[in-house]
Amino acid sequence: MAAISAALLGFPTLAEPHLDFSAPRITVPSSILYKPADPSQVFSKLLQSRLFSTMSTTRKGIHRAPIGFGPAPSPRQAPDGSRFDWSQARTTTVVVEVERECVEALLPPGYTVSDSVTHPTVLFEVMELRNLPWLAGRGYNTLGVYLNDIVCNRVQPAITASYMAVLFENFTDPITTGREELGFPKVYAEIPNAIVSQKEGVESRVHTLAWGGFEFLRLEMELTAYAVQNSPALKPDARRYTHPTKDGILHQRYVPAVGEPGKSDADYATFCPPPPGPPKVLEFKAPPLSRGGDEVCPAVVQVQPDQKAEGTHEFCEGAVKLSVKRGSFDQLPTLYNVVDALASLKVRACREVALHTFQGASDLAANHRIEK
Repeated sequence: MAAISAALLGFPTLAEPHLDFSAPRITVPSSILYKPADPSQVFSKLLQSRLFSTMSTTRKGIHRAPIGFGPAPSPRQAPDGSRFDWSQARTTTVVVEVERECVEALLPPGYTVSDSVTHPTVLFEVMELRNLPWLAGRGYNTLGVYLNDIVCNRVQPAITASYMAVLFENFTDPITTGREELGFPKVYAEIPNAIVSQKEGVESRVHTLAWGGFEFLRLEMELTAYAVQNSPALKPDARRYTHPTKDGILHQRYVPAVGEPGKSDADYATFCPPPPGPPKVLEFKAPPLSRGGDEVCPAVVQVQPDQKAEGTHEFCEGAVKLSVKRGSFDQLPTLYNVVDALASLKVRACREVALHTFQGASDLAANHRIEK
């Protein structure tokens, strides 16, 4: 199961077990778990499954390094070769309006902000994935950063959608499968479960990202529950910008060439279309209306930030706080370039704040190469 912006939620599911986001490990009905293979049969079956010669470059099923061990376990490939088809997800999102040049600086050649947009928006989305059959019932947390209203001119006709800038995840297996099979820009970060508290009908949530104990991103929200029919996920017209679940995801896949710095083995555009229908929303929360939300769609706001310091912004009278903290090479030796760019975003306003619980999620197998 790969995660993305709201991770293209809304696909059919096998079951609807009780949602419990308190821990990554969830009990999964035994009827959908796959039993381990008989160790005495693994090698013989591996030899029998080799439908290709040592010189062939076409292999049956999904393969990843280490090559030679047969088809690889994957979010998109069960042990019997079939597809997994259900999971649970909760997303906590904030959409901010930023200066155009900040977004343009993050785009590779052939991409630009749509001319129809004066000030583009950036989506920060925390996703808590649970009950994943491909992980035998386990789960993990992510934070994706998406640049909205991006035009890919590398193909004709051009495609306008949300561009995945980076996807932080706290579990190795979805990182490796997502980078190799989907080409997504996944990197590791410590993303603990949210700190949640309740007071007088208002839920407070704190999400953090860190590396080696150094916290570089914090998202804090005060939320209250609303009827699910008021969710922006079910009111796409309320979002006056592209959104991964409404318009799909663009990304530039890049694989460096071995031993040839500056050259690539792969450098092409990919696109993951939006789901064919609306998601199944089980829960929807947004800031209290008294903090600036729209009465028809409470998640939609238009408020200016109260900037405390570079990378630190407060919205909705303090109900929403987003902080990105720069780190030195010693503090973030493998992420300082990414975090520095996020901390440099010039935020003009907040446009959306929401929490959703969904039943069903896509495995993103629809993601495909669009540039030949």
